[in-house]
Amino acid sequence: MKRSIRLIVASMLISLSIHAKDNSPIKLVTKAYKEVVKVDKSGKRKVILVDAKKVIPGDIVVYKNIIKNNSKSDAKNMVLNNTIPKHTVYVPDSASCEGNCEILFSVDGGKHFAKAKDLKVKRGGVERVATAKDYTNVRWILSKLGANRETSVSFKTKLK
Repeated sequence: MKRSIRLIVASMLISLSIHAKDNSPIKLVTKAYKEVVKVDKSGKRKVILVDAKKVIPGDIVVYKNIIKNNSKSDAKNMVLNNTIPKHTVYVPDSASCEGNCEILFSVDGGKHFAKAKDLKVKRGGVERVATAKDYTNVRWILSKLGANRETSVSFKTKLK
């Protein structure tokens, strides 16, 4: 029997940090969704997102961060960090953002970040290129968010 795990957004083991150098009033909302496959009357399969109130091993969970700049001026050089929750593994190529941003990853708990192709891990004295299974954190660097604008970033994990 598969064990279910209840997710509460306040305690999802996600660490968030956002910094705007111009001290703009930034609002951040984080939501967790579970991917569910629905089949319509014609037999066509469609993936939909539902609130991730209860997930079981094998489920795909989508974490979406909505960032809103409530000021009358542009917010610049914002950094948003998400920890890959324990008991999950990052889904390859799933980190995304609306508009322009730089996406970086960490394999050491958020101490160092780099592009996916540049990450290396050392296990048993052997260094190798990191894979999605090694990722511990995702970072987005947003160079600019216009006044009174909203954007979002997201990533997926699979529950072990």
